Amino acid sequence: MEILVFRTSIRTQKDIKAIARILNPHNQILTWSVDLEDWEHILRIEVVSGGIKNEILSRIRSLHFQCQELED
Repeated sequence: MEILVFRTSIRTQKDIKAIARILNPHNQILTWSVDLEDWEHILRIEVVSGGIKNEILSRIRSLHFQCQELED
């Protein structure tokens, strides 16, 4: 299990609903959340394996959201 953390341009509940359509059905994602209160609009995703990071980035960017991984 691994936690991926991203800075995003997700701003509203409508945005969250849009990404939910691509994250919820993914069988490698255990849980995810977006902190709209944080200035970086942090997206945290708990995944079975970190090997899907690029796929997640691609899917989120395909919805025209900015998404950048934050390093430890």
